[in-house]
Amino acid sequence: MKKPKSIFYIVYFLFHFFLLLISIYVNYRSEDFEFLLWLRERMDWMIYASVLGLVLFAINMLMMNVAGRGSKKEIARLEHEANSYKAKMFDLQEAKGSSSAAVDDMGVGSES
Repeated sequence: MKKPKSIFYIVYFLFHFFLLLISIYVNYRSEDFEFLLWLRERMDWMIYASVLGLVLFAINMLMMNVAGRGSKKEIARLEHEANSYKAKMFDLQEAKGSSSAAVDDMGVGSES
């Protein structure tokens, strides 16, 4: 995997890991009314974190789309290469078959 892609997936993983930790912490403190009021005051940070998550998700989808297109092009290139090799093999077999048929017609290759 390329280095920028690896760095992105590490950032993506850390985002989700911290989101999980914060969710567990908020669930643990959900009985504390003062904490919930404090959390309500910090709602703008939660919105920013959500937008960051959507941006990371969009980047991930874009990277997957680019990788999919690249693999499709590679598969098409390899299929074309395989077909060209099959055509060359067929041509060689046809040439070998026609030269042996010509030798048989001259009577050189037969024992009669």
